[in-house]
Amino acid sequence: MFLSVAGILFPVFALLALGACLRHAGFLSEAFAAGLNKLVFYGALPCLLVDSIARSNPAAGSGRAALALALSTVGIAAVAWLLAVPMGVARASRPSFCQTVFRSNNAYVGLPVMALAFAGRPFEADGMALATLTLAPCLLLYNAMAVAVLTRPDETAPPARRFGRVLLGMLRNPLILACLAGLALLALRIRLGATPDAWAASSNPLLGTVRLFGSMATPGSLVALGASLTPDRLRASVADAHKAALLKLVVCPCLGFGVCLLLGLPPLHRFIVLCYLACPSAVASYVMAEAMGGDARLAGSAVALTTVYSAFSLAAVLLAALPG
Repeated sequence: MFLSVAGILFPVFALLALGACLRHAGFLSEAFAAGLNKLVFYGALPCLLVDSIARSNPAAGSGRAALALALSTVGIAAVAWLLAVPMGVARASRPSFCQTVFRSNNAYVGLPVMALAFAGRPFEADGMALATLTLAPCLLLYNAMAVAVLTRPDETAPPARRFGRVLLGMLRNPLILACLAGLALLALRIRLGATPDAWAASSNPLLGTVRLFGSMATPGSLVALGASLTPDRLRASVADAHKAALLKLVVCPCLGFGVCLLLGLPPLHRFIVLCYLACPSAVASYVMAEAMGGDARLAGSAVALTTVYSAFSLAAVLLAALPG
């Protein structure tokens, strides 16, 4: 079993290490790494989500799994917000600290890990469909919560205007737009009576282009993420980043396990939820903190540290919860 887990995680962290090595060797410049990350975030990853959702099986029963993931996310966000200051995090840094704890790198790390974990198993197709449909509504939640937490309060503005700022931030997010587009195509596919296999085999050149572009999301995202793991980010705000890592990779999966038990999730659903919760902090945590005036140094350090430490949290979930 240990060899199986190592075989699942090795390709993921090998590509992360490749990105870090290429950046250190000067083969990938900072500008190129940033450009690759933007290409994946604004292009390849949305295409992957659109294609995966459109080809998924809506009977996979993702509702309860998505509910468990959402409840766990809200719960750990509340824990992080309440404990940040008592743990020694500055009040000005609390929004960024909270965001790095509740926002997981599910698309860049979680989906690749599950794709490798499910490969060759009888439930491979159903597992990936369930994983994608579980993630789709939670991407909306992640981004809504991140915008809400990081938006600086403007007491002089009317409530409708403050809500509008949050809503506008959500509607600009390419992953949210991709999920909505994928759900629209899924509804169209069902209305046309096309099966997932027939849809996947479609000769439509547009669908083929989306699928081909989306296929670069996994390797591209992992190399770009690895290139972002610079020594400066690992050292910056290291004490607060370790506190965030403790909540993100230890407390969060434990909280999620309790939620899964309360909801009575079956093993496959439970594994998907726990795998998402054991992922590192999302790279978008750093991007949004920087763009919205948060503590970008803390967010960047937390992303780097949790990415390194997630090898242990993901291994624990794979050993303890992977069905079969």
